[in-house]
Amino acid sequence: MEWIIVLILVVIGFFLLIIEFLVLPGVNVAGIIGFACVCFGVYLGYKFFGTKAGNFILLATALGGFVVTWYALRAQTWKKLSLHSSIDSTVEGVDESVKVGDCGICLGRLSPMGKVKIGEVVVEALSQSGYIDSRAEVEVVKVYKDKVIVKLKKEKDG
Repeated sequence: MEWIIVLILVVIGFFLLIIEFLVLPGVNVAGIIGFACVCFGVYLGYKFFGTKAGNFILLATALGGFVVTWYALRAQTWKKLSLHSSIDSTVEGVDESVKVGDCGICLGRLSPMGKVKIGEVVVEALSQSGYIDSRAEVEVVKVYKDKVIVKLKKEKDG
């Protein structure tokens, strides 16, 4: 019965350590509990079976830890876990009818990015001068593939 307890503690400890490294990195709870289980399993091996068997359990646990680490660090292991598909979609570009100097209206607050309606086209816009309130008139300063740069339109006095 004691062998089963020691074996279960060591196996659960290794399982929790693997979970810590692969699934829950940064949480540390599973890693600490896993390390404690492995250490407690080795301790019980010494307590139940004496020094000779305890040394064997310690050596087997260290060797098992080395094998698990070596297997986990192999490139083939990570190839099985990695995503092999590629993304072939593209960002929807700005309509070609939008030109520098065009005027539009903010559909929402630009803080500093938001939607602007220029003519009949709605585009993603970046404010050149910080925040611009909703429904404010803006002027296109620069046109990129995926957004336009706008500034607040100045009113001309008659």
